[in-house]
Amino acid sequence: MALLAGLIFAAAAAHDDSRPPGWLLFLYGLPLVLIGCLLANQRWALMAAVMYGTVGLALDISTIVQGLTKPDVPQAILAMSGATGLLNFLLIVFGGKGFLAITDASSPPESPRPNPPSPSSF
Repeated sequence: MALLAGLIFAAAAAHDDSRPPGWLLFLYGLPLVLIGCLLANQRWALMAAVMYGTVGLALDISTIVQGLTKPDVPQAILAMSGATGLLNFLLIVFGGKGFLAITDASSPPESPRPNPPSPSSF
């Protein structure tokens, strides 16, 4: 949840009034919905956060590559893409780890141990 909040704050720090509404929904709305689902203990939200982080990391990598190949990209954009790329990578790692972790509550109950044979049966 902290990584999603960090991505929201990074998007707010790089505020740009020319963003289309769909992009604002991706940057602010989707992480807020995921945080709400995680607070409600919805396990599937961890995998949705991994997918969100994967898309974000792909966008950050493409921005960095474009910035390195074209000299007219401001250094502040490259630095912000590097920071959000790190947050997205950590979101993928920890979200995936949390999703794949087996909790005791979801594991099936252990079957009872068989009774040993009685000594009179020999």
